[in-house]
Amino acid sequence: MIWTIPNALTGFRLLLVPVFLWLITRGTTVGAVVGLAVFAVAGITDTLDGYIARKYGSDSDLGRFLDPLADKVLVLTAFYWAAIGYGASQSWFSIWLVHIIALREITITTLRTVRRIQGRQVVTAIEGKAKATFQMVTLSVVLILEAGARVLDEFGVAPDWIHSNPVQVLVQVLFTAVLVLTVLSGIRYFTVNVTTAPLSAPGEGEPE
Repeated sequence: MIWTIPNALTGFRLLLVPVFLWLITRGTTVGAVVGLAVFAVAGITDTLDGYIARKYGSDSDLGRFLDPLADKVLVLTAFYWAAIGYGASQSWFSIWLVHIIALREITITTLRTVRRIQGRQVVTAIEGKAKATFQMVTLSVVLILEAGARVLDEFGVAPDWIHSNPVQVLVQVLFTAVLVLTVLSGIRYFTVNVTTAPLSAPGEGEPE
């Protein structure tokens, strides 16, 4: 059965990406607040589809393909928005460093899909799980700061605080952790997946 509940949730998450992008690039308070809410809903669907697939054994080949694809599209959309300069701080991250994250995600997701098609088991290392967690935490913090700056500005509080050292240090520390884990998990992927046993149908939603 193709359209299982996990697959429907994953498809819904993919549909939320253009909505999120449209909202967050409007440069308005409503766009920032609702964009944050949409990002949160997308994150919840990611947790739910994996949980349901594992608990009820409803994972599928389509789900194993779409789930990581939806995750990467959402995450990379948010990272590029934060790097290009639409945010309240104009640019949260260096776009060149975001390119590194994008290269890793696209490469590993492609190789992961190919190995699954070949019927090979794909081993998920702890670094991949930590990387996925730090990505979501970092983007959530940035989106909360973005929404907070715009809401406070509506009440007459200038958003200068968003350029303060504590805020910038927090964001850069989180982003640096994402970068380090991105590189380490990419290297780890190749070292643990050089030789693998036949695929044993793991659950959906595994971080890469």
